[in-house]
Amino acid sequence: MSVQIKKNRRFIAWVCILGVIFLLSPLSTHSGEYHNPKQNTFLKTTETLACSQCHTMHGSQGGQSMIYGGAATVYPYLLRAATIVQLCRTCHENNSLSMSNPTPPDIWNNTLGYTPSGGDFANRGYENEQNRHSVGQTNVTPPGSNPTITITYFSCINCHDQHGNTNYRNLKKRPGNASSDITVSYTLDGAGTCSVGTTPCDINDVTTTGQGTTTNLYKYNRGNVTFSKAASNSNGIAPWCGGCHTKWHGAGGTTDVGGAVNGDTGSSPWVRHPVRDVNIDQGNSDLHADRSNWASLSSTVRTRAVDPDNLAPTSSVADEQPFCLSCHYAHGGGNPNYTSDSTLDHSNLVFIDGSGNINIDSAYTASTGRIRNLCEQCHNQ
Repeated sequence: MSVQIKKNRRFIAWVCILGVIFLLSPLSTHSGEYHNPKQNTFLKTTETLACSQCHTMHGSQGGQSMIYGGAATVYPYLLRAATIVQLCRTCHENNSLSMSNPTPPDIWNNTLGYTPSGGDFANRGYENEQNRHSVGQTNVTPPGSNPTITITYFSCINCHDQHGNTNYRNLKKRPGNASSDITVSYTLDGAGTCSVGTTPCDINDVTTTGQGTTTNLYKYNRGNVTFSKAASNSNGIAPWCGGCHTKWHGAGGTTDVGGAVNGDTGSSPWVRHPVRDVNIDQGNSDLHADRSNWASLSSTVRTRAVDPDNLAPTSSVADEQPFCLSCHYAHGGGNPNYTSDSTLDHSNLVFIDGSGNINIDSAYTASTGRIRNLCEQCHNQ
């Protein structure tokens, strides 16, 4: 056997070995916040999610359908459901597979006893496809997209990476028109910032008592999630939303937004609400906001804001910044005020009742719920 043949065989052998190492290496891909077998999760428990819980190799086993619901067919991408949304809802609606350790959050119509940070897609049955993130709908155009985006089929994976990454909640690195990766992190109940690294961003071994600590739902509770402001306006949750809703995340002083960077000069009125370069202090000095009124509200009632220094707004520096989720829910909210006219049911908006309950709280009173209760926290009249 020639020396060259031996060299070639050695080369092929090394390629095979390296290929196997690459495929098996945990650094070659991220399987996500919870979509990962034996990943360290809440209280150092492990999960048991396997590829076969979402995919089926042959469509049947032992003469029985492997499709959820028992359909005698197979679907694209080896999915065990007819659509991506149906597959996601298998676990994330009423936990129909009875999964535990951890319990998957219910993002469709939560009945698990906590107030979800993202809201609910079908909160108490109030739905309006014209005014919310309409998962399962076809040919939808995100308002404010520039250039205009048309999504053929809008599903969970337009926003989330089903196989995971290091972003908060597996949010896609490049949503919509984003041309570079957008990093999103948050702070969990004072436990420290969830930073991006080589492990899924939202893995936290937290032992603080609170809602859902025994079921892993603690980190989903709305009152326990504070979003952090990135060093620049190119990262963070607000620019992430701007990946699709581009015109609504422009800088102050631009045609799409109006106003001015770091405030208002009085010569250029705002045409859209600022979400990237104005904080509550600046709004107060410009006489657009009432910092003292907003800061005086309890943390359970006060609307959410990006908090760069993680200090209470009653401190000497009130640098809290309004952002998309100050007024909206990522997963919708449901406003029962407008059951007679669904076009008025802007179900992604945060409505607050006379007692300070938001419209995804079980205690919310529809008769006193108003959007102005939210607006007047900052823009007190």
